[in-house]
Amino acid sequence: VIGIVDSGSDLAHPDLIPNFKHNYADPINGLDDDHDGYVDNFTGWDCAGNDYNTIVGDNNPQIMGTNNEHGSHVSGDASAATNNGIGVAGVGFNCKLLPVKCAADNDTRSSGEGYIITGDQGIQYAADHGAKVINCSWGGAGYSSYEQSIITYACINKNAIVVAAAGNNAADQISYPAGYNYVLSIAATNANNDQIASFSNWNYTVDLCAPGNGIYNTVYSQSYTSMSGT
Repeated sequence: VIGIVDSGSDLAHPDLIPNFKHNYADPINGLDDDHDGYVDNFTGWDCAGNDYNTIVGDNNPQIMGTNNEHGSHVSGDASAATNNGIGVAGVGFNCKLLPVKCAADNDTRSSGEGYIITGDQGIQYAADHGAKVINCSWGGAGYSSYEQSIITYACINKNAIVVAAAGNNAADQISYPAGYNYVLSIAATNANNDQIASFSNWNYTVDLCAPGNGIYNTVYSQSYTSMSGT
């Protein structure tokens, strides 16, 4: 199970539907049947909710517009369905996706896109709900001992691996959560000669490099587009 801790996902995308992880112990009936503190978390969870001014989580990690389609693209990168005659194939196509939405529906503050505002909560949720890989294709400057404690909990207590973006600032720079202990930090290579991509950060904390230039995958409204990033 890959926890996609991001801006949400397109739960209606035909290239993603077969690979979403469902919590059959908590069907959608208005009750917390599995007593985990989340009502009707049948397909992941929305930690950020509808409004970034008043953060209230809900059971719908579905993206509501192009402002949050980043997480849908990441979902497809990880595990878009194969052999279905449409679209693309994810690298981990035999894995299940656990969507954990950490951007609010109405947020367009980051150049028209939503900020990841509940990433720590999202990482903990993914770790507590069976994700063995927790993907965080986001980050920024600034170390936090609290965030490190969340990472340590996920990796040491729950035996998950957290994978994070090294950053897209084209600099020798540490981005967090990629720079924390136990996190696998990923930089990007270009599409031509397997060298570092022009936008990618580099740093002694980077562990691996992977193709990140012009990746074509699933986005909002059951569509596809190319994105670049670490």
